[in-house]
Amino acid sequence: MIEESGVFHPGNHEAEMCYGGEADLHKHVAGCKKNPGHKDFIPLKDFNASCLPSRYHDDELMSETIKALAAVTVQVKTKFTSLERPEIFPGTQVPYPCYKDRGSHVMRLGTGRVCCVYKYTESDGTCRCAKCQVSATPSKVWGQVCVITATHVVFDDSEARQTRCVLGFDDTKSPGVSLVGWEVEEYRADIEGDLCELSYVTCDLELVDELDKMWRRFDDLCKEVMDKYMRFADVDKLTVIVSHPHGCPKQVSVGQWTHRRERFDGDGDDDDDDILWTRYWYTTCTCPGSSGATVYRPGYDGSWYNHPHSGSSPVGNYSGEFVY
Repeated sequence: MIEESGVFHPGNHEAEMCYGGEADLHKHVAGCKKNPGHKDFIPLKDFNASCLPSRYHDDELMSETIKALAAVTVQVKTKFTSLERPEIFPGTQVPYPCYKDRGSHVMRLGTGRVCCVYKYTESDGTCRCAKCQVSATPSKVWGQVCVITATHVVFDDSEARQTRCVLGFDDTKSPGVSLVGWEVEEYRADIEGDLCELSYVTCDLELVDELDKMWRRFDDLCKEVMDKYMRFADVDKLTVIVSHPHGCPKQVSVGQWTHRRERFDGDGDDDDDDILWTRYWYTTCTCPGSSGATVYRPGYDGSWYNHPHSGSSPVGNYSGEFVY
């Protein structure tokens, strides 16, 4: 929730907890109290320009950009809860998600997004994927795939090592391709901002090249949308999320942002040493399993703006913080 003092107090996180395993997910969907019937979620295969506000009905650029966002959106599955999770959020008395589950192997589901892809050669060492680590001839050409999600979904290395990101889970007939967790990039793991970056390595160069192409397409389309629609960004306040609610195939939800919170790290002067953090609240539909999904504000955000969905509160759904 938002207090008049400007102090942020976290609400309910939206990672999906599967205490009975994945077999219980259908019960979570049927028994959902937040969005009974899930009528405001649009299956990816049914999404088109007419699902957007009227200004964008005849514009394939906007709908193609959101489909490109969907292409780099992943389901995040974690099967371990770190012993290092704190009892409360820093600076509050609010319980931190899953503290009571520390050390357990309860499945936790969220959403993430491929944010960048790198390719390396022998001069950078050999591949460190699970297959290459036990091979006498590890691959000399390999790739690194970086995925952003919420910190409360994947907290640290111990959780990341037991995390899978599933690419291409678009419908029930497309189970997708799994990346097995390797590590969390420590400089991108932030508890207060609820943003972390997972790093995966693979010698599947065909997959690396395909993901690189998909990520760059989203980046290019974001720039086109910014050029065309930036003047409407604060008018429409359009906010789109592609996520895996309740562990389901990709769903698109469309709404508006309603509040924005800004804070500065620094001396408060308008100098370059001040760091701006932003957080958003919005009407865009989410459910458990949506945590970590990119909160996309067309016309305002480029692909480098990484506000992960974090949770829900009495004044709306809200994102993690992103530093500019």
